Amino acid sequence: MKEFIKRIFRKSTPEEVLNVEIELTESWIKYENGNSIGKKGSEGGKILNDQENINGARITVEANAGNIPFAVTFGIYGLLFHTEFFSKIETATEYFKRKKNEIDRILEMFEIPQDNQDIEWENKKDEYLEKLISE
Repeated sequence: MKEFIKRIFRKSTPEEVLNVEIELTESWIKYENGNSIGKKGSEGGKILNDQENINGARITVEANAGNIPFAVTFGIYGLLFHTEFFSKIETATEYFKRKKNEIDRILEMFEIPQDNQDIEWENKKDEYLEKLISE
């Protein structure tokens, strides 16, 4: 019975999906020079792509995260950490790309000198952070 259940509920991600290339940009580099690829990620899956923003963020896509086919986890160091789960690699990859752009926008806000940060800046920052984790 155990073998029958394993066959029915086997991992849904084939090995050929493991090479998920997502373009690096000026501020995004391979985390640990790519040495994390293929290792176990924070959600228990195999890391397919792992990038770090040189200004203080990281984003990772994993396959077979528990019972979930794909997970995308991102964080802005010292500020937030968030994970979303997906059934298709295409959806996870698109989410990964979109979140990289949104993280870039938030990190640019922090480049404003602190004495120029006002109430409007705080509200906009909170709005961007809320959008980052809710969409």
